[in-house]
Amino acid sequence: MKRILVTAALASLLAAPAFAQAEKVTCGDYSAMDNAAQMETIAGIESLTSEMSKEASLDANSIHEKLAADCKDQVDVLVIDVVKGYMN
Repeated sequence: MKRILVTAALASLLAAPAFAQAEKVTCGDYSAMDNAAQMETIAGIESLTSEMSKEASLDANSIHEKLAADCKDQVDVLVIDVVKGYMN
């Protein structure tokens, strides 16, 4: 049991930087990422939006669609700002 708790704590510590980085990714960075990195960024954004009300939170598919549509012409805009624009 102790081993499981230690493993879970260690895994959460390793995942935390990935979610924190989602706030600093620009649309240009997002467009240059491979699919795995994009999904990791989307998971981080989904985690951030899930802390908001149920009406404001977005699922991964919605986040991907919004970023694919709006990040084409906005290279220097943060992806979190793009997503927050849809939540207001």
